[in-house]
Amino acid sequence: MVQILVDENVPISVMEWLKTAPFDPSWGLRVKRVSEVGLRGSMDEDIAKYAIRNNMIVLTLDKDFAHIYHNRFSGLLGVIVVRVKSPTPTNIIKALDTTLRKIRPDQFEKKLTVITERKVRIIA
Repeated sequence: MVQILVDENVPISVMEWLKTAPFDPSWGLRVKRVSEVGLRGSMDEDIAKYAIRNNMIVLTLDKDFAHIYHNRFSGLLGVIVVRVKSPTPTNIIKALDTTLRKIRPDQFEKKLTVITERKVRIIA
């Protein structure tokens, strides 16, 4: 089962799309927002620690999580950073949809993944 922890800066509609998108049921994809686990307004590092303890991948628009991954939790934390030029829900969903049709979400575990409109970089 793959668990995704959605950061507060990701629109709720993106999280709802992830919960209902017609992906392969064998993924066992579970999606929760940071506010659902008592982390509303928490510092990024606290969110990262929670994600590590609970084997979750953080989905965010915040490139600070890339720095946290590299400087503190490389190989321990899974992070997906979506970097689209205009971060509207439609553009974020399009980038995620394109990526998830090619790459199984379990491949993002304990890695930093940066998704843009044109490419996906997975850094182990």
